[in-house]
Amino acid sequence: MEVIITIGIVLLAVFIFYKSAKKKTTGDCDCGSCTSHCPLYEERKANKSVKK
Repeated sequence: MEVIITIGIVLLAVFIFYKSAKKKTTGDCDCGSCTSHCPLYEERKANKSVKK
């Protein structure tokens, strides 16, 4: 039973790391919510003002 739980946790961790790495490679913000503390915040803000 412990082996099944461990495999589940490992698979979940791999999935989360994969999603994070995928977002980083495409240049998206990977912090969940792009706030002023995010390093990509200024870049996103500048891109939104240029598109308008």
